[in-house]
Amino acid sequence: MRLTISRLVASGLGAALVAISVAAYAAENDDPPKTARYYRQQAAAAYKAKDYTAAIESFKKAAEIIPDHPTVIYNLACMYALAGKKSEALSELSKVAEMGVIVPAEKDNDLDSIKDTPEFKLILKRFETSKAPVINSSAGFTIHEKGLITEGLAYDPAEETFYVSSVHKRKILSVNKAGEVNTFASEQDGLFSVLGMAVDAKRRHLWVTSTAFPQMVNFKKEEDGTSAVLKFDLRTKKLLKKYVLTNAGKKHALGDLTVQSNGDVFTTDSLSPAVYVIHPQKDEIELFLEDPGFGSPQGLAFSNDEQHLFMADYSTGLFDIDVKTKHVAHLAPLAGATLLGIDGLYFYKDSLIGVQNGVTPQRVVRVALSQDLKRAARLEVIEANNPVFLEPTLGVIVKDTFYFIANSQWPLVDENGKLAAEDKLQEPVVLKIKLDAR
Repeated sequence: MRLTISRLVASGLGAALVAISVAAYAAENDDPPKTARYYRQQAAAAYKAKDYTAAIESFKKAAEIIPDHPTVIYNLACMYALAGKKSEALSELSKVAEMGVIVPAEKDNDLDSIKDTPEFKLILKRFETSKAPVINSSAGFTIHEKGLITEGLAYDPAEETFYVSSVHKRKILSVNKAGEVNTFASEQDGLFSVLGMAVDAKRRHLWVTSTAFPQMVNFKKEEDGTSAVLKFDLRTKKLLKKYVLTNAGKKHALGDLTVQSNGDVFTTDSLSPAVYVIHPQKDEIELFLEDPGFGSPQGLAFSNDEQHLFMADYSTGLFDIDVKTKHVAHLAPLAGATLLGIDGLYFYKDSLIGVQNGVTPQRVVRVALSQDLKRAARLEVIEANNPVFLEPTLGVIVKDTFYFIANSQWPLVDENGKLAAEDKLQEPVVLKIKLDAR
């Protein structure tokens, strides 16, 4: 989900840091919060004050907390370059290149002191390599309606039907096996912007997350930050219940969800970081878990034995949650890779499939897990730089095939709900990747 989270890719320190108040640098606190965000704020203000030594120290502390954050590492490289520490700058910049992401190093004036070195030119070549297409997908289906701003995808195996959610038009479309597209639910059913969805095939329910975003039609300011889970009956095609989190006290953004085999529904709040649950017996939404390590919770995926509930956090990485004990384990970062910026998350054969739209290039990755499923062992890019991509978002696994929204088009709607010009809008495309072919 693009709205409530900021992109992780660096855009140069001049743009990324100056906006943060210098007050964070000047103010002293007897017991400051030792978070990555705190240290990044300290570094930003130090940068603005041209105290590059202090900025280096703050970025180093932030990197200790989130060592696979491309922007933190890139910014640290810039600080080293400004401080005249060329070898350190090149070393940090090389780490970013190794992750397979791209940063605007060639155009960044903060790196002028190292641009004439052979090492810098080699690093630029590695960034160029990361621009190469990696395409393993084929066409799934296309919806011939522009301006939807698609986000979520679900599949009902009983009726062989896909469901596609619309952020802007506040509706859910169904696509049957013949390719026929119909409106399943709309604003009249109480939908805000429609985000994540999941089918409970056993109980014949479609579960949906929906949040009042300014990007939707008929947005009302007083509803901003109101969020809900909706339960639809797939037999009658009717809404059964709407579980609402009001914006009283704090705003919410329920963005994705998953259903356990016992019927429990778990959903993530990316705006007020937490996991919520709906137990069938209680039939109400309640807080399940908050954790100080959560920054922007996104996709959820159970392991096959349901002993592990994996969660993607956009700004801090992958988590493993034990739903029985509520124990939270943060998966250690992978050397030479980044686990940040993952939106949709799906479990498949002891690995996690992630739509990593928070880095450049946006990509689909497969994270192989250790035998005990407690750590990430390897990251493989299975799709990147596909010309169809215009912010890929969520998907669904059908047997051995991963279907996903390839061009959600979030960048084509502004915070006033105004769409881009008609000639810029595209028809939504769903791509598919055969996972066992990998």
